[in-house]
Amino acid sequence: MSTLLEQLNLNDSNRIQKFNDAHFEWLMMYEDQFTHAITLTFNPKRINYMLNKNRDDKFITKNELLDLQKKSFNCFANRLNKLLFGNASIRYGNKLLLIPILEGLMGDCRVHYHCVLGVPTDRFNVIEEKVKDAWFHAPLTGNEVMVKPYRNSGWLAYSTKQAKFMNRECIDWGNVRFPSMQGASKLIAE
Repeated sequence: MSTLLEQLNLNDSNRIQKFNDAHFEWLMMYEDQFTHAITLTFNPKRINYMLNKNRDDKFITKNELLDLQKKSFNCFANRLNKLLFGNASIRYGNKLLLIPILEGLMGDCRVHYHCVLGVPTDRFNVIEEKVKDAWFHAPLTGNEVMVKPYRNSGWLAYSTKQAKFMNRECIDWGNVRFPSMQGASKLIAE
């Protein structure tokens, strides 16, 4: 017979596992479209500058900083789409498959992104250069950029390892990008 504490811990562990599994299963629906795994870090000096610049005796909360980091990522995603697909990204809609996964939200860890990316094979030879260029030009970003070919679901498991708390997001849902149907049908026609 187990104690109440053991039952509560088991229930909590099951709930966390179910939450983590849901993230992983959602990502796995798109696995056949992933071509690259990316890690992007923020520059602490740029963040400190931003915090001190906006000081005026105003305290910037961790949530406000996270919002700034998400906006910075949004700038990156828009620029990457434009760098990879030019004006066609504007005319025909988003052509990029990009799923950003936040890590480092716990404690005083450094927030960074792990991303899975899907691009057509004719863009493979320029992807690393374009990712670095887009990340360099986004606000708050750092120089640490890793771009590797996507190999297997181990990357997804690694990326979602911090999806352990119901009140903490793992996937940056506001910055998820799917190729628009209009853009996708145009790509197929090409």
